[in-house]
Amino acid sequence: MSRKIALFGLGNEINNDDWSQETIIAVGTLSIDNNTPKTIELNHQQIPVLNIEQIRKLDFDFIIITDSAQFNNIYITCAQAQIPQFKIISYDTYIHHIRGKVEYNVDDEQYLLKLIRDKNINRVLDMDLYFADGVSTTRNRCNYAELNTYGLSVPKDLELIGISGKKYWPIWDNIYDRIYHNLDSILLQHFDLLLIMKIRPLEEYIQLINTTYGSWKYALIQVEKGSEALASLKNLDYKGLNLKPTWIPAQNTSWLLLEYDKEDTELYVICHKPYELPKLPDIYHPIHAGKNGNEGFGLPGDDTGENISFLNPYINELTAIYWMWKNTTSEIIGTAHYHRFFVNEKADSYISDSHKYLDEPTIQQLLEKHDIILRRSIPYGNTEDCFRKYIGYDFYETAKNIFRQVIKDIAPKYEEAFLFALSRHNSGHAFNMFITRRHVFDAYCSWLFPIVLEAANRIDFTQLPSPPHSRIIGFMGEALLMPWLMKQRLRIKELPVREL
Repeated sequence: MSRKIALFGLGNEINNDDWSQETIIAVGTLSIDNNTPKTIELNHQQIPVLNIEQIRKLDFDFIIITDSAQFNNIYITCAQAQIPQFKIISYDTYIHHIRGKVEYNVDDEQYLLKLIRDKNINRVLDMDLYFADGVSTTRNRCNYAELNTYGLSVPKDLELIGISGKKYWPIWDNIYDRIYHNLDSILLQHFDLLLIMKIRPLEEYIQLINTTYGSWKYALIQVEKGSEALASLKNLDYKGLNLKPTWIPAQNTSWLLLEYDKEDTELYVICHKPYELPKLPDIYHPIHAGKNGNEGFGLPGDDTGENISFLNPYINELTAIYWMWKNTTSEIIGTAHYHRFFVNEKADSYISDSHKYLDEPTIQQLLEKHDIILRRSIPYGNTEDCFRKYIGYDFYETAKNIFRQVIKDIAPKYEEAFLFALSRHNSGHAFNMFITRRHVFDAYCSWLFPIVLEAANRIDFTQLPSPPHSRIIGFMGEALLMPWLMKQRLRIKELPVREL
């Protein structure tokens, strides 16, 4: 359903538009006499011509002033009739600001700021630069002239990120902490609140929800009242997506608040031999990497469901990580090793004697301000030199060239990062240890395993000598974390580990 509009003024602007996107309920005039037409034809309908007292009794979204020569007189007349200021606008404002764009008014913004305060929102992704559409060019939103006193400004400590598309004005730096040109630049970061405030077709709403799913706690979506998009969004299966919907009435639109309420955490302790593990919180789950149908040593294996357990002699703990990717659903997921565990200490060193193993509340608290937890980068020197010393120059060069060609074929945008991470980077996050949210984990695995498995197809394992050479794919797979991280804008939290 289109917006309900009252046009006010019999000037030329009334004929600048066919008004086919709106429902015109009346045409206003300052005075009515015997020469005033009773109706005007618009949208192939006869629209009544009314005075302000008659119009103020109608249900409408906006009064659009269509007589520029009488703008001041019409505006004052409408204001004296106690019509809200945000509903009285010019034709130019309606066309360039309201129709098909972000619909902004101070009263709605105040409700949004209250929501930010009440939900303890610390980080916002503003998809449509809603705050830049405000009446101020800074974060100050209090005590507007000619308006009521509004008590809430954009908080000084709120981290506000914007997406600008092609248009960017440097003055917006007074409002936003950072502005990106496209969503892809920060797609894996996590936000407390995603703002989708531009009126869109249904398919665009669905695409944005799907694209950003898992990367926010709350999403606030502005939808046109009575529209097909609103009706369809009300009928979506949110429960199946772990989303809790709440519909909020706004001034001229409807707001859909989505809350992502899945926060379960699982850390998998990767084991390849019997080991006496320390006492750990319940979120830790030991798993036998490379069990491959054997009896094992009493732990669940990585050989159930969809798995590549048989490749463990060649790709090491990556078989367990593949199993985690394909067979688990926890929102927060991570790895530990039978003798290596993250500890909650300052990362002054990459090894610690602490027994403060991470628990679920600590992990969730850390991931409020970070996107991934990694072992503190180890200053072991050039990665390439380490490989050459460990497995020999010629063997390493052969393996590197195979992986380089696979990356060129499968993920060519990462070739430069791959070479840089190996040859010029002097530290790295080792041992496939990480804790992150599901959407980050899925993105990494979706990138990593096509490369690893294709490299496995191009190497004849029957011709490789015993370890370490036969495990070259696992070692190179571990080294692939750095080039992947280099191409992301993830906020990294480094922690030391305890090595038993």
